[in-house]
Amino acid sequence: MGRTRQALLQGAAAAVAAHGTRVTMAEVASAAGVAKATLYNHLRTREEVLQAVLANEVQRVCAQTRDLTVAEALTAAGAAISGHPIRRSLARAEPDVLARLARIDPRVDGWRLAEAEVARRLRAMGRAGTETVLRLLSSYITTPAELANIRADVDALLNGLPTA
Repeated sequence: MGRTRQALLQGAAAAVAAHGTRVTMAEVASAAGVAKATLYNHLRTREEVLQAVLANEVQRVCAQTRDLTVAEALTAAGAAISGHPIRRSLARAEPDVLARLARIDPRVDGWRLAEAEVARRLRAMGRAGTETVLRLLSSYITTPAELANIRADVDALLNGLPTA
């Protein structure tokens, strides 16, 4: 990903954490340190900004957990979701948006990316249960948990998943 786009997405994430989903394109551009014209060259609407931020966050978590075991990766993903600044901000200001984000929707880039990564990782260990794992991860969007509880949830889930 180009440096400009990465800076845009980092700025957009900061702006959404500060202002919620009603963030303006001007606030996104300002947080990213770019002109609005530059922002519009990459992302034309607020909806595109929000979708790009979500997809970027999923990609970031996937990249950070790629070399971990499945249990470690799911625990890290649960912790990342539970502690994410945008999740915390939306929980305070826009709980209805947070509830919609928690709905697993394969038409949304972020969920499609998460589904592909979970399926890949489970296949590699000879397990099925992608939808079940996604439900666990989505639960942390509306009900964050402490690390010890996330570990326990992941262990219980993985022990109950069927073989592929």
